[in-house]
Amino acid sequence: MKRVLAAVAVSLIAVTGLVATSTTPAAAHGAHAHAHAHWGQQSRVGYTQVVVAPPVYALVASAGITPAPVGGATAFPYKGTLAARFPITGYRFSALQIRHSGGISLTAGPATISLSDFTIDLSRLRVSGVVAGTVGNVGRVDLFKIRRSDRPDLGLVRLTLTSTAAGALNATFGVSAFAENGTFGYATPRPFGRL
Repeated sequence: MKRVLAAVAVSLIAVTGLVATSTTPAAAHGAHAHAHAHWGQQSRVGYTQVVVAPPVYALVASAGITPAPVGGATAFPYKGTLAARFPITGYRFSALQIRHSGGISLTAGPATISLSDFTIDLSRLRVSGVVAGTVGNVGRVDLFKIRRSDRPDLGLVRLTLTSTAAGALNATFGVSAFAENGTFGYATPRPFGRL
């Protein structure tokens, strides 16, 4: 797990390097002075790619659940499954956090759930996001646990469901297919990538 944390931390460091080199010396100094207290921001600092685990994608498709990107995210077919890219909008270096905009919605008939504004928190090995939809506006909750990838071809780290996320998905779609610690997908931060 230390190797996983180190690899994602390198991505976070790259984000901070990009922000520092793209600002003026005075702005960089000011940003450095406040990096521990505030989010460092840049209009475009790359993205994090999330690939849905193939069994989850097959389950979603067979249940008639339609995924769609929202709020500036993009989605596309990828290696027989679905990939989504979420823009990185800031970082908190002292807390090892990467903040994103955009999200994804899942819809089946009148049932829908939206997961958005993800924050990768390496200090806790969690990914939080804002949940809204048929289940109501839940607000920000921990959605995924960050684990070692068993599919490096799909992503640097594996995302497993928290009990909250699994419960929200099951409640929204009237199923019992989602479970805590079940693999949902794989993530790779790409701080210098373009959407």
